[in-house]
Order: sequence, then structure tokens, then C-alpha cells
Amino acid sequence: MAAGKNRKTDDDDLIVPKDAASVSFVKGLLARGQAARPNSDGTLPPGATHEIVGETEAGLPILRRRRVY
Repeated sequence: MAAGKNRKTDDDDLIVPKDAASVSFVKGLLARGQAARPNSDGTLPPGATHEIVGETEAGLPILRRRRVY
């Protein structure tokens, strides 16, 4: 195995809607309020599990899963 192959990068955590399944997943998260932009202090609103970190050319959000510990 090549060195660093198991290493995760920031891009590995991104959910970029690019096919029917990922578009549906992202839209569902938005509809349920589970995807949101962070507050000014960096926290997510209550109930949000995914942070909106960008936008595709089609206008759909690019998400990153945020785990709460």
C-alpha cells in the first residue's frame, strides 16, 4: 500500500451533489433543516448536522458533515 493512502483530506469529507442520488440526499438534508451555514461563532444551528461550505454551478450547496461530540 502506498504511503498516505489511508489519509483523509478535507475534500474527502465534502458532499458535492453531482448525480441523482447525491442531489436527492442534499435536498433532503436541506428540507429537514439538517444542512445550514454556520453561525457567526462557527457553530451550527440546533438540529443541523451538515455545514454548507460552498455552492455548485447549478446552485446546490456543497456540504461537509459536522460531528457533534
